[in-house]
Amino acid sequence: QVSRHCSNTRKVPEAYMSTLQEVQDKVADLQKQNEILGMENEMLADYLQRDAERTSGLEDTDEALSDLPSSPVDKGKKAAKGGRQGQQRRQLPTTLSLEDRFRIANQEMEALTKDIAQTKLTSDQNLDILKALMEETDIRIAEVKRDAYEFRRDIVVGAENPRTGKTVAEKVLKYMEDKLTQKDMQINKLLMKNQAYKVAIKKAEAQLKSKAETGDDLQYIDFHQLQIENSQFVKRIEEANQELIELKRRAGRTVKILNNMKKKLSSLTAEAKFLEDEIKERKAMLAKTEHDIVKVVEEKEAARKEHKKLRAQSRQSPEMPQVVDYVSQKAEAYELEAQKRNWERKVELAETAAKRIRQAVKNGTQLPGR
Repeated sequence: QVSRHCSNTRKVPEAYMSTLQEVQDKVADLQKQNEILGMENEMLADYLQRDAERTSGLEDTDEALSDLPSSPVDKGKKAAKGGRQGQQRRQLPTTLSLEDRFRIANQEMEALTKDIAQTKLTSDQNLDILKALMEETDIRIAEVKRDAYEFRRDIVVGAENPRTGKTVAEKVLKYMEDKLTQKDMQINKLLMKNQAYKVAIKKAEAQLKSKAETGDDLQYIDFHQLQIENSQFVKRIEEANQELIELKRRAGRTVKILNNMKKKLSSLTAEAKFLEDEIKERKAMLAKTEHDIVKVVEEKEAARKEHKKLRAQSRQSPEMPQVVDYVSQKAEAYELEAQKRNWERKVELAETAAKRIRQAVKNGTQLPGR
């Protein structure tokens, strides 16, 4: 009995656990279904709101038409229509079929796609406007900096009187007048450009209007032809780009060769300049040498004439000494001078020895060698 009781108590928790797991699974399924139903309700609410906004304009139109006087036939039609609408209101379904859900989901998806595209378009337009504002701000900043620099250059520094240190009023007025004139010219230029843009816009609008009136729209054949021409032009552009790349490569090689040739030309030009300078120096040396040669020739001619003159004089007076005698006497005089210098040296040495001996005798010392 005890064992039977234990087995019964063990089976009860197992059945309880299995029931609890099933309940949890059902709760999870119900939560998922609730989430799906919540999403469907939100989608249906958006759809109904859009449909109400769309039909409100039609109702306003119907009300405006109802204010007009109507015939009895129209009244009968309206009454019949009202009766049908009442029957439809009474017979509205409480649940949506799968086709209705699919249709509503497709319409909502299309509406969301349109909203996304419109938002993207609006964002792009706002981005373009912000870029234009940033470019205009940069231009204005550059203009303000330039105006400040010119004002400092022309007025703060340039219009200052060096004697008194004050700003000259005439220069300030002239600067302001020049600036106003520049602004007026710029305004006129911008007005003319704006007018030209307006004329171009009107012309483009007139062309679009004329095309819309005449029905000059593109057909499928024209579009296909344009596609073919576009592909041909794209192919030509690719070929032109390839040719341009090849030309750029050739231009790069040509520029490289040109740079090498420029380097060689510069080295050759420097060498030519060096050679020209050296040629000029050689020419100057040659001119100097020629001048020296001419001078030597002149001196030689003068010496020859002098020698001829002296020879003539020596022939006229035989008592005059000959040149050979003069040379021999001169050599003898040189020898005598040399002998004189030698003897003077010997006398100096003898006097020095005598002084040394006298000094030794005076001191009572014994002479060396005695």
